[in-house]
Amino acid sequence: MLANGSSEAFEELSDAELVGLCREGSEPAFRQLAGRFFLTLRKKAADIARCPADIDDLVQEGMIALHYAAGTYDENSGASFATYANVCVRNRMVSAVRRENSLKNRLNGSAAPIKEAEGVPAMPECDPLNAVIINEELRSLEDYLRNSLSAAESAVLGAYLEGLSYDEIAQRLGITRKACDNAMQRVRKKLRQRY
Repeated sequence: MLANGSSEAFEELSDAELVGLCREGSEPAFRQLAGRFFLTLRKKAADIARCPADIDDLVQEGMIALHYAAGTYDENSGASFATYANVCVRNRMVSAVRRENSLKNRLNGSAAPIKEAEGVPAMPECDPLNAVIINEELRSLEDYLRNSLSAAESAVLGAYLEGLSYDEIAQRLGITRKACDNAMQRVRKKLRQRY
């Protein structure tokens, strides 16, 4: 009857018998055990949680602790499984809350008060006004280049901005390396005139 894993078969078993099956890897046995302890886990989580949003996380911690308890319980210790599991669950939940509080304290401790942050200048690339000015400059430069460069100079500049060497540009455009160099010299001269 246990081989088929029916829930009725597991309902009849004691906690200690379910723990034995859990150790053998029986998931249905652990589900039955977890079902028996769920309300206790939920109550402990509600008692320990600092806010209602933390309760579900603490129930998960409790389930992990219950699984650990099922694997480590010693029936010869003199304590019932329920007593042992409750201690494991409570310890795990309290540790989780301490860990969370410690992390919050570290984050809060490293945060600067708003009044202090007011005097810190923004990085130039984060300044919206600066971004608008840079975009306007780029548009103006593009217009200037479009109107002042020849087709050959534009082609050479475009390839150069892609990261190609003079030899690669010359090969791509079917011109000599000298013609490529001359076109770049003219582009530089026009840029110097602009700026």
